[in-house]
Amino acid sequence: MEKQVPKITVTTRDAAELFLYDVAETVEKSYPIWEHRLANFLDDTPLSLEDKRGILEAHPLRYYYYAAIVAMEAAKIRTLYQDDIAEDILADINESIDTVADRSDRLVSDLVFDIMQRVRIADSDDTKKSHDIVMKRISELLHLHTLEDTKELFNDIVFRQDMAQPIAASMRHWWKGFKRCRQLAQTVSSQTPQPVARVESVRIYKIASTL
Repeated sequence: MEKQVPKITVTTRDAAELFLYDVAETVEKSYPIWEHRLANFLDDTPLSLEDKRGILEAHPLRYYYYAAIVAMEAAKIRTLYQDDIAEDILADINESIDTVADRSDRLVSDLVFDIMQRVRIADSDDTKKSHDIVMKRISELLHLHTLEDTKELFNDIVFRQDMAQPIAASMRHWWKGFKRCRQLAQTVSSQTPQPVARVESVRIYKIASTL
């Protein structure tokens, strides 16, 4: 019989930080593609060059993109862990994410949980897709629904699907993969205590250059 390799035990804080830094690395690679795709869609609207620049430069797009990816994957946590464990993970994400994003405000954390709430509602409605809900929220933050020249784009399903695709695909199944190879300290029986190892791969650094 093949010997079963014991899972690495980590705290929920370590798990949350590992997840957030992994998302940050993904954002660094995929955000330029997403931003270029958005610019191309805006080029096809009657927007003036100044108005287009206003959308692309006046908004913290990287932070929106980062928050959207975190929210899409974090929304799955409650389906993978029992309620108290899931709440601990989400609380640690909420506490750490603005620091990871190098923000002094709560723009990212507030947006993450705003999107997660919308995704949860969408998951109970078979007519709505979570990735479409996410991109709709970002479009609202960009005021595409209020600008006369972008209202048609805002309602364009192809636009939202194309823009949502990189967000939906970036960190798909991260938490499911994490659960396969690691266990959380809170889930370990008190009768068989195990040392809680700090996750060595967590990178403690500011990522203002990437977000």
